[in-house]
Amino acid sequence: MTLIQHRQTIDFIYNPDNQTKEQLIDGFVVRLTTFKRLFDDIKGTTLKHPEQHYLIEGKRGMGKTTLLLRLAYEIENDDALNEWLLPIVFNEEEYSIRRLYKLWERIATLLEDKYSEFKGLYDEMDASFSSYPSEEEYEYEMFKMLEKRLAEKGKKLILFIDNFGDIFAKFNRQEVQRLRTVLQTNTSFRIFGASSKVLEAFYDNKHPFFEFFKVKRLHGLNKEETIDLLLKLGEAYKQDQIKDIIDTQMGRIEALRRLTGGVIRTIVLLFEIFIDQKQGSAFSDLEAILDRVTPLYKHRMDDLPAQQQEIVEAIAFAWDAVSVSEISQKTRIVSKTVSAQLRQMEKNEIITKKLTNNKNHFYQISERFFNIWYLMRHGRKGDKRKVIWLVRFLEEWCDETELVVRTERHISQLRAGDYDIRGAYLMSEALASTQSLPTKNQDELLKVTRNFLKENNSEYARYLSEPDLKKLEEPIVEYKTANPKNNDSEETDHKEFINSYLYFLLIDKQYKTLYEYFNHPKAKALHLKDQFKPIWYALMYEMQEEYPNEYLRMGEELEETVQEIIAKVEQMRVDYA
Repeated sequence: MTLIQHRQTIDFIYNPDNQTKEQLIDGFVVRLTTFKRLFDDIKGTTLKHPEQHYLIEGKRGMGKTTLLLRLAYEIENDDALNEWLLPIVFNEEEYSIRRLYKLWERIATLLEDKYSEFKGLYDEMDASFSSYPSEEEYEYEMFKMLEKRLAEKGKKLILFIDNFGDIFAKFNRQEVQRLRTVLQTNTSFRIFGASSKVLEAFYDNKHPFFEFFKVKRLHGLNKEETIDLLLKLGEAYKQDQIKDIIDTQMGRIEALRRLTGGVIRTIVLLFEIFIDQKQGSAFSDLEAILDRVTPLYKHRMDDLPAQQQEIVEAIAFAWDAVSVSEISQKTRIVSKTVSAQLRQMEKNEIITKKLTNNKNHFYQISERFFNIWYLMRHGRKGDKRKVIWLVRFLEEWCDETELVVRTERHISQLRAGDYDIRGAYLMSEALASTQSLPTKNQDELLKVTRNFLKENNSEYARYLSEPDLKKLEEPIVEYKTANPKNNDSEETDHKEFINSYLYFLLIDKQYKTLYEYFNHPKAKALHLKDQFKPIWYALMYEMQEEYPNEYLRMGEELEETVQEIIAKVEQMRVDYA
């Protein structure tokens, strides 16, 4: 992933090729091992014999396009290589390449655009088209023409083709077989392709490309790579506290990595929102990103059968992992059919299965940013679930002091009157929904936000949450009445009061009472589990004998926090014994 030394714009997040060579190289701080291995392979060959071709697979935002560009730039900068090897980088989308001969024509135009010695090659091809009785003969002769020109100039090519699967999927079977033959026997070029989806053809023993390309899969960033990326982000945005967080609070870094699935683009996005000091401009960028991915994700949804579309929605709105029976209840599709559809979606990497100790496994959307897109684009306007991803991020990244500071800054910006309206609503909802924000700050935040939205005649004013934490006390009235010894709390902040009451029940091992409290009708109506989710999962950890799999539902981003709660409860039992 690459960064620039000023505020990152949407084009730089989504189009690495819009950066200068220097900017991209300077910011290339992850995928270094993969880059080195691939470049060593390139540098160690002379193309005197047909060489191995590569396909880089990975979800969108994993850095495939940037990796291809980085390899191309390294070839250009290597004096020994660039004497004879020319890198040709295709656009991320190449809509005109619908037939094999169009591939040769496109190579010709790219050569002409970058290297003067190839001027006129495409015109020569174009002028000869009518001379051939069929497209097949034209394709064959155009490839020979390209090969001849390369030989005359003493050059060979390395083709960096993004979305390679989308290109060859347009070719007919005969053309795919012909391309394989060319790649298998020719020494003029080799291909480094990339794809955001698993190309099943490459694993079909009846397909010409079966086991032909060497596939390199890009997974989410590991802990060390995430640290490298965050350090570079901190440097680019002059956020010195990032190094302190890495040195002293690694749990927050790990929470961010898990929340994003290690997807580079999503980490950058959340980081931008975290450090946004430009009146909601990060939310404008988010909206722009959502607009950019909408055609892609919409296409993904449209390609699914109707039942799978329903199942995806049920899982996406849940955010945390859900069971087959819960999906069945939401979709009204019988469990047997749900299970069959889930197996197919798991194979296609749309969903991820979390194994339990029985057959009742849990399921989540595999790509977290796709889940964010679905919540933001398809959630109802007044539904707090639209920002649950941001709530999780803020809870894991900020302690109470930081949440208060961030809230006060947000309030100050709103009072100044210059703030992105939708961004104001979303950030206020997210901050107000965090577990650690004191009630007085929540009340002020929602009051100022409501005034701001009304002054701007925004319909979001009617959807903004009301402070309702006092109502959360109602479900525990009966328990307090029955246990007067626990009525001595002098807490004035209702959220802190409820939080410390919940801790007391965990310390006192009153698991059944706490379980009933969370499942009280009023608590359910107020989404108590969502507001105090880490404590809920700490309870489920303690009640594994009765509910052995509930603990497994939580997203990986919560694991560190829940373990800290469990450790804190254990220590408090010792302290108060």
